[in-house]
Amino acid sequence: MSTEKNRLVIKGTLLTHPLSFKVGEEIFSSQLLSVMNSWYSYTYNNFGEPIRELTVLQLREYGKIKLALNGYTNDLHNITINYCLFREIIDDRNIGFHRSNLYLALLIENIFINLRSIYDFFYHFIKICLSDFQLKQYPDKDSINNVINYSKKINNLEKLPFEIVKFLEYISPDLEDIKIIRDNIIHKGKDIMLTRESDRLLMRIPIKDLYTKDNLLPNILETEDLNYDVLMYIDKIIKTTFTNMEILAEVLFHEVHQYENFRHQPYAITNYCIDDFNDFLILGCRMQ
Repeated sequence: MSTEKNRLVIKGTLLTHPLSFKVGEEIFSSQLLSVMNSWYSYTYNNFGEPIRELTVLQLREYGKIKLALNGYTNDLHNITINYCLFREIIDDRNIGFHRSNLYLALLIENIFINLRSIYDFFYHFIKICLSDFQLKQYPDKDSINNVINYSKKINNLEKLPFEIVKFLEYISPDLEDIKIIRDNIIHKGKDIMLTRESDRLLMRIPIKDLYTKDNLLPNILETEDLNYDVLMYIDKIIKTTFTNMEILAEVLFHEVHQYENFRHQPYAITNYCIDDFNDFLILGCRMQ
């Protein structure tokens, strides 16, 4: 684990510059975070007041986008903090075995829920590249799943930019994986069961009880094992989500960079847990 450092910012969002726009020691940079914050600066001043003329529809929907941007940023922070605490607990031999497993299961659930939440914020972010006509037709329910279903209907093909439709089709399988996990935990009340094998932490979600030979978790590792390696699993599902984030950023930037006076600026988040999370992103399961 990283040693404690004295920093100016405990937790926050930073406007950076191209030379520092990277996964570094103290910051986590994101193209989607950058596109969305650049759009915010293009649309609002520091007091949250519009700086360009907006229709009544845009005022209403853009207000929802502002809230979604705050939620998305918090989810990024929460994932890094949950992961950092996860590593501290898994490496702490002073915590009892059973208590440790309870803590770890809760943190894993938190990460899954944060990832699912990020996908739903995509629903709002897509609005920044829609015309008023497209915005009027856009699904009311704030769920990315609804937008995916909407995009599949032939009559709606002209109601979304073509690249957005392609993006939604591309992420659909990944969204389904995280949706299955979240629904089992939140809606069906299923528990994550952790076991240890040598130095490996394994998990599964049994259908009925601890002794059944089944696992409700999607087999994203494509393994024949009943129990999935926790670090390998969260490594893959976080990186898949973050990759989808950056693909959406490219699609949105392609649409909005043409706006008059739009200026793209690089943004990053930072907090006291970011170093360990960046090590995880770079090294992945080799940290074990």
